[in-house]
Amino acid sequence: MRKIMIFRLNRFILWLIVVLILSGCTPVLSVDTQPDATAIQVTASLFPTATNLPVTLTPLPSPTTTSTPLVTPMPSVQGTTFIFIGETVPDGTNFQPGQIFQKTWTLKNGGNSTWDKDFSLVRTSSSPANETLGSLEQIPLPEEAKPGETIQIGVDLVVPKQNGQYTVFYQLQDGTGLPVPNSQIWVTITVGNIPLPGSGGVTAQLLTASMENAEFTVDFCMQLPDGRQWYPWNVILSANQQQYSPSGSRIDPVGATTANKCFSFSFPVSISSGTTYQLALGKVELPPEVHQAENCAYAQTTLRATYPGLDFKCAGPGSWYTNLVLPSSMTKEQADQLILDAMSSSIYGPWILNGIAP
Repeated sequence: MRKIMIFRLNRFILWLIVVLILSGCTPVLSVDTQPDATAIQVTASLFPTATNLPVTLTPLPSPTTTSTPLVTPMPSVQGTTFIFIGETVPDGTNFQPGQIFQKTWTLKNGGNSTWDKDFSLVRTSSSPANETLGSLEQIPLPEEAKPGETIQIGVDLVVPKQNGQYTVFYQLQDGTGLPVPNSQIWVTITVGNIPLPGSGGVTAQLLTASMENAEFTVDFCMQLPDGRQWYPWNVILSANQQQYSPSGSRIDPVGATTANKCFSFSFPVSISSGTTYQLALGKVELPPEVHQAENCAYAQTTLRATYPGLDFKCAGPGSWYTNLVLPSSMTKEQADQLILDAMSSSIYGPWILNGIAP
């Protein structure tokens, strides 16, 4: 009996050992029915750790900078140079109403190509726009002008019957209508007792001139009608028997609001010290886009009264006017100039400033 009990005891102990061993190998699952407020981050290393490869940054190609001019140059006759030699009937010559006269310019072909008989002096604009002094629109050259040769060309003109100041502008062009660079010339006369120093009491005074970086800069001041944004236009420099259009300009100081304003105009030419020069200011005007509605209404009222039969409707931003109605004696080009001048309150000169390069 004692042996049987000992045997059973041994079996129980053996069974207990097996149970304990098996319980150590079996996982115990614990189910938590309440959500844990603390998030547990588990880091798994089931896969091999990735090797950090060196990163090589390949820079993108630098963009190619292309210099684009702000203003596209107008096409013109190549291989020729316009040289102004002289003229008859100086600017501001006073005439009596109805007189007939001729203005003659002496010009030199300073280039390497011939001005043949297809070249002509073309009327480009006038002030007032509807008064051209009876000038032909196109005046052919009387003869060819080979490189280095001098030529004279005259225009027959008729003095208007109304007192005032009148200017007609011309330009030398070839047979296809291309202009010769810097070839603008003009005739300016007064009729009756009209003083030359500009309309509306506008005057100009030369200050200084300077040479820098192959540009000749002229500084001048103008007494203008009021403190608004008046600006000079059709500015031409004459020196060494040639004429030049400005390459840039500015008002000094910027944003000046007084009636007396000063300006700097630069020209793409080198002028030697002691050389005489002349600066011609064609007109002053206000920017028509500022207060456009008021400017257009003013132009309507003024032009309807001055030119019976001329009419138009004011347009919104991006267009000056619409529904143009012309008098029988007026072209669209003349009407365009009249309307723009009226909207800009244009005052025509020219004002002539003479100086000596420092």
